[in-house]
Amino acid sequence: MLDGWAQSLEDVGGQPKYRQLRDALAALIHDLPEGAAVPTERELCLSYGVSRSTVRQALQQLEIEQRIYRRQGKGTFVAKAKIEQPLELTSHTEGMRARGIIPSSKLIDLRRLPAGGDIGPMLSLEDDAEVLRIERLRLADDDPIAIEVLYLSAARFDGISASLADSGSLYQLLHSAYGVDLASAEETIEAVVAGPREVDLLGTWPGAPLLLLSRRSLDTNGQPTEYVKSLYRGDRFRFRTQLERPAEENARLSGTSAQGSGVGGARSVGWKVRMRPARAEDAMQLAHVFVDAWQEGYRTFVEARVLDALDLHEVAEWLGKLVVDSVQRTAVACLADDDVLGFARFGDDPDDPRNGHLYALYVAPAASGQGVGRRLLEHALDEIDEHRTREVTLWVFEANARARSLYSSLGFVPDGAHRVEPRYGADEIRMRRAAQGAHA
Repeated sequence: MLDGWAQSLEDVGGQPKYRQLRDALAALIHDLPEGAAVPTERELCLSYGVSRSTVRQALQQLEIEQRIYRRQGKGTFVAKAKIEQPLELTSHTEGMRARGIIPSSKLIDLRRLPAGGDIGPMLSLEDDAEVLRIERLRLADDDPIAIEVLYLSAARFDGISASLADSGSLYQLLHSAYGVDLASAEETIEAVVAGPREVDLLGTWPGAPLLLLSRRSLDTNGQPTEYVKSLYRGDRFRFRTQLERPAEENARLSGTSAQGSGVGGARSVGWKVRMRPARAEDAMQLAHVFVDAWQEGYRTFVEARVLDALDLHEVAEWLGKLVVDSVQRTAVACLADDDVLGFARFGDDPDDPRNGHLYALYVAPAASGQGVGRRLLEHALDEIDEHRTREVTLWVFEANARARSLYSSLGFVPDGAHRVEPRYGADEIRMRRAAQGAHA
């Protein structure tokens, strides 16, 4: 039973024995399946040469972290791994599918009621306007993980409740049935505990930790579209996000203006970004943008082996050839010192030369959120056809909600085409932008 568990504890300067044991056990547990048995306290004492009080402290810490659970009279077992999800504007269905998890839902309650003073302001509705209140139990691989209460304008989305399938995406339904695409949201997260109703629905225990998420989402026209409150099991879920220093604070610390250089290599790009055609000597900078964008932004929906195999020099050689030899055009967004922040490749649609096509759009993670991607996209659209009399197509990873939101904000909509490139192994959808010119 102790195969693989017997380890020696390293003397980590000043670190308590129980902490060393906790770290050793956590490393072993990481690769074990849910429900695997953990050796008894006595066995761990003998295996690691520590006292029972040390073992109990280590196990108590792992139990607090919800890495293990105990069953009276049966023993200690490895807990189910938490689902990790980035804080992005995606639906439950999209988020689960991006992680290889089968999503589903069960309807708990559906009713029409006045918006009132709480929900009305969230959806920019009068207090007496009707809203749809849709309460659902959210499941991942058939395990209940969240209770969701969704509010929508009853007048704007009349009939939507009949179309909400158990495994369908609300956001896809809003797009296909109502022509509505979400562009931004404000979300808050609070810690709460499970009461009797949550215990019953989520299969947890009284007082169990829950995460309360409240989200208000706006569409591409800035109109409030949904208000949703979700209770997630704290033992099964965790959220991840990337934080950056505000440009004003970086400027204050570095003693420069908000449009100048930031701290630690970060830049606040502002109006100093310029567009120009890519040159052969840009190849290595383009490769850095490409590799960093993939490895930092795609880990939730592209296999790690693909991302980790990206070789900077190989990518630079490939992109350099495209700049010099390809009929496609490459534009870069750069600063006055020629530091490349992002690039776009575009040209004719390979499936229909009458249309334009965006082949690639990448922004360095350090410049993310500064509007570089939008300016590159607008520049590419202008270059494809200055009169805007051509349709433009592109392919995007279905799970890449941030990119899809950007494309939607400039008029792109999914046209129903799907593909999976074998080398990437992730679902892609095609988006299309209608001709914008007066004579289209």
